[in-house]
Amino acid sequence: MTVLRRALAVLPVSAVVAAMAAAPSGAATIQTDPCARYVAGQDTMTIIGAGFTPNGFVSLSTITKAAPNPAVFSSTGVLATGAFLKATAPPQFSSPTRNLETFLLVATDSSNPAAPLLATTPFQVVRFGSTTSPSPKRPTSKVKYTARGFVTGKHVYIHFRFGGKTRRTVDLGMAKGPCGITSKRMRALPTKARYGVWTTYTDQKKRFSAKTRPAWKDSFTIFRRFG
Repeated sequence: MTVLRRALAVLPVSAVVAAMAAAPSGAATIQTDPCARYVAGQDTMTIIGAGFTPNGFVSLSTITKAAPNPAVFSSTGVLATGAFLKATAPPQFSSPTRNLETFLLVATDSSNPAAPLLATTPFQVVRFGSTTSPSPKRPTSKVKYTARGFVTGKHVYIHFRFGGKTRRTVDLGMAKGPCGITSKRMRALPTKARYGVWTTYTDQKKRFSAKTRPAWKDSFTIFRRFG
């Protein structure tokens, strides 16, 4: 499976500017995108904070249902204004089989041991791509295709290609929620079966183009014994 381009989650400039402004005295705050796309460790998430100890130091940790004890995954220095802006890799999933997980982000400022500042915010991490469940045994098997990490509010398409030609394009539906997820139950191969290697491209364009980005590329082989 190959991702052709990273799907970046970027906070709007207005949100960054607002969060970088001075927070009320003693009120530490943090903000991040509601969903971070994870592409084999390549992507980054932006975390912004305000109201921390000027010129101090903040450690960033996460809590999940599977791992209720805070796990530090990054850290950052604080500006003289009490604010910080940190770009870091999203935290690892609690299990390699997970494609979507909810985290509680915790920012701890221990510059003042007598009154350490703490701020939290929830967010999700999604593994960008497309999965098939269950694993099909034959082209006519009924499976569910699920696409994750695409642009919310736009339809997702999967293009089935064989011999350098698009044999069928299926609309998986509109990507919904902060992590851009959609799914559709259908035949594993919703077109005439041909023996050999098939390639699928999952993207958000009705017409296939190898230049479309972002896109998720996958492949499978149909053997004659499954014909």
